[in-house]
Amino acid sequence: MNRYPPVAQEDMSWEQRRVVSAVSQRRKPSVSSQGGVSGPFVPLVYVPGILDRLQYLGEYCRFNTSIPAKLRELAIIITARHIAAPLEFHVHAMEAREFGLSGHVIDAIANQQTPENMDVDETLVYEFCTSLYAEGRVSDELFERFNQRFGKAVAIDLIVTSGYYATLGMVINVSKAAAPAFLEGFTPAFSIPND
Repeated sequence: MNRYPPVAQEDMSWEQRRVVSAVSQRRKPSVSSQGGVSGPFVPLVYVPGILDRLQYLGEYCRFNTSIPAKLRELAIIITARHIAAPLEFHVHAMEAREFGLSGHVIDAIANQQTPENMDVDETLVYEFCTSLYAEGRVSDELFERFNQRFGKAVAIDLIVTSGYYATLGMVINVSKAAAPAFLEGFTPAFSIPND
């Protein structure tokens, strides 16, 4: 049951119509998205001010951070698994594969296991993200290793990107948003108790 059905154009406020039009123009299709107002953005139409601002943040997180694409997608699937968002996990596992992340790494994360045979950068991002979710912080030692490899700005990019995708995953989970038409019938990589 979709708790937030799409708002019909004729039922939208002026602000909703303005934001939907702007977001539709800004969000471009990708491997895992048809662009426009779809997926987690459909429930956000109910609060157009959040939709507008969040989409700008998402555009930055997806296309403008200094995090290499493969590592960004690794962080996103760790996030999706942590918050038990199978649709978000599926979508970003597609992206992760496209950018060269190994299937065994994706499968291990889906099964809540530490992946084996990751490269040094993947291991560092994995440790950073899993520590962030387990403890809400990272140790001085881990931060220093991350900083030496990537720098302080990339750490902020990684934290904010993880938070952004946690927000989208929770919106999907709470709204029970339907999968976009081109993903209907997808097989979740993990099951959710009591779902």
